[in-house]
Amino acid sequence: MKPTAILVPAAAVASLLVASSALNAQATPAEPLPLPELMGHVMQRNATQLWAWTAQETDAGGNHSGEPRTDEEWEDAESDALTLRQLAVVLRGAPYRQEDPRWDRLAGDLEAAARQSAEAAERKDLVGLTSAGEAINARCVACHWAFAPALEATPPPVPIS
Repeated sequence: MKPTAILVPAAAVASLLVASSALNAQATPAEPLPLPELMGHVMQRNATQLWAWTAQETDAGGNHSGEPRTDEEWEDAESDALTLRQLAVVLRGAPYRQEDPRWDRLAGDLEAAARQSAEAAERKDLVGLTSAGEAINARCVACHWAFAPALEATPPPVPIS
């Protein structure tokens, strides 16, 4: 038997062992983000991206709109809304769920508003996207008012009780 014939299977086995070790390291579940990190770095960033699609700005150069114009931009707006919807689902499960009935109601309201936002984006409906974005903001403010009042300066536009 030639020496190279033995080296090829040995190299293949070594490669499989290294790959298996790497997969096992990745399979170890990560610790969930602390709630302030999830909200500040994931939820807020995604909500800001979604709201940017309906932003209206006026400056010395005139009026500017964030309105999605291409199919790809509308798809991105829908993706932003669907991500918020999924985050609302995550908030109602461990380890984030709070033992307060307002938590589940507000997270459910956020999920519904995000679903409406995704549906509006799918229809390419800027008015619906804007309305749903305002509803999302109202739910965020209401939740902050109930659970992190230091984040808000004015009372929420929706009931929190």
